[in-house]
Amino acid sequence: MKYILCRAFLISVFTLCLAGTAAAQQVRSYTFFEGTQYPLRVTWVFGDEPGPTIMVQGGIQGDELSGFFTAQLLTRCNLRKGNLIIVPRANEPSILRRTRQINVDLNRRFDKEYNSFYEDRLAKAIRFLIADADGFIHLHEGSGFYNPKYVSSLRNPNRYGQSVIIDAAVYKNIKLAEMSGRTIKRLNTRILNKNYWFTLFNTDTFATATHYPEMLKSLTCYALVEQGIPAMAIEVSKDIKDLEWKVRQQLRATVYLLEEFGLELDVPEFSFPKSGRPKGLEIVINGSPLKGRSVELVRGAPVSTFGSGKAVMNSELEPAVAVFASDRPNLNLLTAPRMALSSFPALEVRLDGSKMATAKVRWKGSRVNLPEPHGPVFLCWLNGHPQFVSVSGTLEAVEGDQFILEGVLGSSIEEILNLKGFVASVTVNKGQDVGHEIIADPSNFMDKYKLKSADGVSLYRIVRETPGKSRSEFYLSIVPRQIKALELIREQGEGSFINWSNGSVRELAADRYVLKDAWTNGDLAKIQPFVDNIPISWGESFDVKAGKNTVLTMRHATTFDPLGQMTFIGKDYLHSSFQ
Repeated sequence: MKYILCRAFLISVFTLCLAGTAAAQQVRSYTFFEGTQYPLRVTWVFGDEPGPTIMVQGGIQGDELSGFFTAQLLTRCNLRKGNLIIVPRANEPSILRRTRQINVDLNRRFDKEYNSFYEDRLAKAIRFLIADADGFIHLHEGSGFYNPKYVSSLRNPNRYGQSVIIDAAVYKNIKLAEMSGRTIKRLNTRILNKNYWFTLFNTDTFATATHYPEMLKSLTCYALVEQGIPAMAIEVSKDIKDLEWKVRQQLRATVYLLEEFGLELDVPEFSFPKSGRPKGLEIVINGSPLKGRSVELVRGAPVSTFGSGKAVMNSELEPAVAVFASDRPNLNLLTAPRMALSSFPALEVRLDGSKMATAKVRWKGSRVNLPEPHGPVFLCWLNGHPQFVSVSGTLEAVEGDQFILEGVLGSSIEEILNLKGFVASVTVNKGQDVGHEIIADPSNFMDKYKLKSADGVSLYRIVRETPGKSRSEFYLSIVPRQIKALELIREQGEGSFINWSNGSVRELAADRYVLKDAWTNGDLAKIQPFVDNIPISWGESFDVKAGKNTVLTMRHATTFDPLGQMTFIGKDYLHSSFQ
């Protein structure tokens, strides 16, 4: 079994106290893609005794509320045996918009490697996480009520609600039907209304005449076939309106399945929050709390947005929070900069997709277009910092950087800027790339639009295509991200640089080390380190043990693509400074 060993405890672990338990539960939480529009929050729960590692995930489709609430509540469990990897909100952008998908259905991106949209970056990270698991449970919410025979429009083979879904009764000695059947029997004995009983739903995915061929692209199928681990989905019904009841049933089903996997756990009692604005949630716009139904902004000035939510962070559900401008409904201003070059009518605050507040914008300042005697000056954001680029100028980026096309200085209208080779929206592709988070990833752009450039630099045109304005352009250059050296500090305070050499093996004195810094050609925050496949932050420590291999891997923080790895072998006899 792929047990997560004690190595995880050598990296910083915080404790989460549970009501009604005698001891503190050992837990680690980490956010992949932090600072992007698609953060992936993950929680590892380590049991008191060793056992299987099971991954539980919700929120892969944003209109299925029960799944992400259930998974979040599971992070509060008291785990006596085994380990959990919990991903409550696998697709936060779709949750914030309360829609199944933004570009593509994330649960249909696991039949092969894709690289077109942010969903494909999330899929890479999810594959990485599931590789450490001995089993997988996917939490969903489907329409109607599944029944193997047609009963009514709400109860038939094409409905998914109130079912446990498997791809096959038995797959290579993995007895999915038996495990799921026992779980369903336990579930239904406590459900008084037989109309809400759960049913086993075998999609028979691998049969030639299967009625559900799309399941070949799903994450449960990937886990079963590619990882060789038991995998199933728990679907509650969207047509049951009592959300708390559904979450409680889904949580019970999850616990029963985890027990089938060999885990031992208790979930503490919880209080489901009432609807409405939670206490403690405060949104600050340009230094002033957002209160009432209006907010005053200055044309041409920055819009600085900050979210303070102590009560929200202490909530059992720890919701995702967003502030959207009405003209850019997919750009969360809590993690993206904005300059109000053109006006927009309103700001909207959302909590897990629910509208908490809408404030109309009262504008101050002139809307007169300024002259462009020497051509337009383009405003862009690069890793959150403003960049001003003249006509025919070049915006220089490093692979994995984040940038946003804001517009044209002095212009009072929403300009159309088209990054040739990039598709901002799969649903409405009109060549408008203003206001979208763009990751500098040449493999994500159409190769035919790349201009020839030397030394590995990728060059692209960004063209002004605003009706009534003179056509002009500037360029985006992307250089490969490089790591030259690492700065490690030993526990005694002694430190030095280690030359970075991908694939190499180095001897290090057995000790605890702080991953202090790196000599690189870009923003350090755009590099994500892993120690033995456990993510760590810059400034965190890790152990190199005598006679043991410690693998340090670097990935792009925004794309999850690998940058390389080194292996350190711990030696007792090395007492001098390393180099």
